[in-house]
Amino acid sequence: MKALGGSRRNPQGLLRAGLLVMLTLGLPASQGAQGALSRPNIIFVLADDLGYGDLSSYGATAIQTPHIDRLAEEGALFTDAHSPSSVCTPTRYGLLTGRYCWRTWLTRSALSSDGPLLIEENRPTVASVLRSAGYYTAHIGKWHLGFGREDDYAKNREGQGAPNAWRSRKGGPDWNGELKPGPLEVGFDYYYGIPIVNSYPPYVFVENHRVVGLDPDDPIGPMESRYLGEMQGGTAARWNDNELALELAARTVSQLEKLAQHEQPFFLYYAPHQPHRPFTPNARFQGASQFGVYGDFIEELDWAVGDMLDALDRLGLAENTLVIFSSDNGGLVNPASSRAQRGASYGDGEAAPAAPDVEHHANGPILRGGKGDIWEGGHRVPFLARWPGKIKAGTRSEETINLSDMLATFAAVAGAELLPQAGPDSFNVLPALLGGKLGDSLRRPRVMHSGGNGMLAIREGPWKLIDGQGGGGYADGEAKPGKPPQLFNLAEDLGEKTDVYPQHREIAHRLQQLLHTIKREGRSR
Repeated sequence: MKALGGSRRNPQGLLRAGLLVMLTLGLPASQGAQGALSRPNIIFVLADDLGYGDLSSYGATAIQTPHIDRLAEEGALFTDAHSPSSVCTPTRYGLLTGRYCWRTWLTRSALSSDGPLLIEENRPTVASVLRSAGYYTAHIGKWHLGFGREDDYAKNREGQGAPNAWRSRKGGPDWNGELKPGPLEVGFDYYYGIPIVNSYPPYVFVENHRVVGLDPDDPIGPMESRYLGEMQGGTAARWNDNELALELAARTVSQLEKLAQHEQPFFLYYAPHQPHRPFTPNARFQGASQFGVYGDFIEELDWAVGDMLDALDRLGLAENTLVIFSSDNGGLVNPASSRAQRGASYGDGEAAPAAPDVEHHANGPILRGGKGDIWEGGHRVPFLARWPGKIKAGTRSEETINLSDMLATFAAVAGAELLPQAGPDSFNVLPALLGGKLGDSLRRPRVMHSGGNGMLAIREGPWKLIDGQGGGGYADGEAKPGKPPQLFNLAEDLGEKTDVYPQHREIAHRLQQLLHTIKREGRSR
């Protein structure tokens, strides 16, 4: 497929395309060329369970996010950006590999505490591609893509329920020893963060290949792979819930201070844990928002991003750094549960103070569904990008993009060559980041999948086909994959209220066949 100025596998042509976009925007050609050739630093911030309507730049009023909004003011805000899945592990896999996770053995839900490394060690990732191009690569925050290798893990899953509860029959990762392979074996030079999520054990930090601060006389013992599951041992290594965000933010700034001392460009993948439940903001943020503990948790996230942006300014890195902020899927808090969330605990047993009777829609007032669903609320996510001198300040884009596109896009930014097997579902969207249109040659079908039962949907232009009935979420007992599909025209019905399959069977049939072709061929067209 031809791209603007070159094919998807021709980053130099894509760089020329980006330069043409800069010229149409009125930016000096020398400035654009220098930016492309000097290989900017790249920072990708991925929030956890942050909904489309959770930022004030996307319409929130009860929650204020001025630091994250700064990226919109100084860069571009996208209104039609999507995560490849409506839950965390599959999205993180798609982001790093440029490949849909439903092509792996993890076709629904997320990895358990026992899960082995999901990414094959020989598969190109954003980190490995950029490292080959001369970048230093670091990851701070949530990993949730597994550790170690267990070849028959996925085969021994009968009777174990959802994947996030699967137990290893060989013991799982060695939390008391070397955690390998992991982030360093798939392209990262450095890793520090939480291995699963803030709600699943082990409740420890991992640095590179080992748990931090582990007392050999108190090793980590058995643990339950479930929400707030029990974990035996490892007392000295456990994090404090209310200090978690501060530790990860401090590590991020520390990493930037080290990187600023070297000439080498860097890629930093920063993955905070907010606002994934349990909501445990630090004391300094309790009561900060008008939407109780959930809003406080998001305002803590906003502070952490602001701390990182301030460090970029202080260290003189901001001008040559592309910063992107997004989320791994839609929000979990919806109007039906919002009142209960306002009265939730801060995580230490103390009830949160009562919040004013204000209304907040985590996924916006229009989108249907949320985390886990195939509806738009499950995978339409905030996406902000800032690159001084390259992305025009205050830009708003309606171009349809997907987080799986980041591998090809970052390769184009860095001038890195992509091998034929790299990113089979990743397409360069640099022209869109720079304020232009993708054009017909770069418009392609997008495939998303749900977290509950792995139901797939395909999007082409305004048309969205869901390959089955229901929303496919965790609580959707009516979901029926493979049954007659649903068809929606998002240009006329963004809330997905009216299924127009009976009126447009020919469009539905074509999209269904296209989805099956993409599945069969192992890559997007």
